[in-house]
Amino acid sequence: MHEVTLRQLEYFAAIAETGTVTAAAQRCNVSQGAVSLALAELERLVGATLVIRRRGKGVALTPEGTIVAARARQVTDQVADIATVVEEFHGRLSGRIVVGVFRTLAMYAIPHLIDWFAQHHPGVELDFVEGSGPMIQDEMLAGRVQVCAIYEAQLAAGCSGLELHDARRMVALSPDHELARLDRIRMDDLAGHPAILVDEEPALRRTLAAFEVAGVVPRVMWRSASVQAIQNVVGRNLAYSLLMQPTSTSPEGRPLTYRPLTDGVPRNAVMASLPTGLRPTRLIGEALVALQEDWHPSP
Repeated sequence: MHEVTLRQLEYFAAIAETGTVTAAAQRCNVSQGAVSLALAELERLVGATLVIRRRGKGVALTPEGTIVAARARQVTDQVADIATVVEEFHGRLSGRIVVGVFRTLAMYAIPHLIDWFAQHHPGVELDFVEGSGPMIQDEMLAGRVQVCAIYEAQLAAGCSGLELHDARRMVALSPDHELARLDRIRMDDLAGHPAILVDEEPALRRTLAAFEVAGVVPRVMWRSASVQAIQNVVGRNLAYSLLMQPTSTSPEGRPLTYRPLTDGVPRNAVMASLPTGLRPTRLIGEALVALQEDWHPSP
């Protein structure tokens, strides 16, 4: 009786990650026919169709394929991890890791991770997938991403979280704003002042809910999915905002200041998201160390 082989899982993981049999063959340095044969044999062994072939558009994973792809990536990552044992003994790591990053965290997480691996493990190939919290975690569960950086409120079903940094929304202001003279700000202090809010879920929904609980109707003049754009508007003293990660200046170079809120501020830590039950490889562990120990956005 034939059994599922590591090679079949490796080829299928590559198909899931690249989206085509041709690209998977190129990644694995084998013929397209070898990958197609391995896929057909794997489907026969598991008794399910794993991909839907779309002419000119590559393949799409079936629900069964999504489950198998996640497990295939876990198995191949664990096997590849064996090769890093000796390298780790000598203080080196190699291999490839794909990190999913929630888009508003990208400006902090991506430069830091690139810097960390360049300094400590230059042999590691590092890639990123940016997007919404649900999207990057879907990519992870499909086997195309190994770990995600998200906010606690975004943690998806089937994923487990590891806290990286405590975080709460703060009022972002220009030092020239009327409210900047206060050490702490209440939600009702914000009433009447123009606001620009992050147009990203669940952040926007949570922010508006906090105002509603406090009995305050915010004067929301603008919304933007770009944190950098929001920082520039705040830096020009055109509005305040509620942001998670403090920075001392806007991208345009104007000073910013932050004040804590005394109410309506639920905890929303920066988290690493991993598939539930996954034992992190050494590469994933190193990414977690980098994010947990040495990533400090400028105050």
